[in-house]
Amino acid sequence: MNLTKYSRNNILQTLKTWEVPKDFADPMYNYLVYGYSPGSCFTSVLANDFYGAIRSSHPGNTIQAFKALAGWVDDYVPKMAKGSYEAVKEWTELSDDLRRSILEAKGLIFSTEEESWKILKDDPSQEVHLY
Repeated sequence: MNLTKYSRNNILQTLKTWEVPKDFADPMYNYLVYGYSPGSCFTSVLANDFYGAIRSSHPGNTIQAFKALAGWVDDYVPKMAKGSYEAVKEWTELSDDLRRSILEAKGLIFSTEEESWKILKDDPSQEVHLY
């Protein structure tokens, strides 16, 4: 799926509001937008498997980082993309078009028409520097 900086920044802003660390944010962004597997730890987070998430976590990850990620997942990740390992697997198998329509409906990205208007207006206030 091709996104403009406007849709990318819209998602990044949601991560920023929860202060999700960059090393957590990148896999989540790639999971939602491209359907990439986020790795064993983050797959466990999305599947609501605390034990699996902690067991497969890097030793440097903090409880605060996991709390931020959990809050963001709860607030922003579409219901069909979380809650079980099956849901995570199904999300990774969706077509770009279907994933895009779900992310648009959730308000995480802009429609192609909205993106076109934003490009024409070229609003610099849309720049989000997350990290």
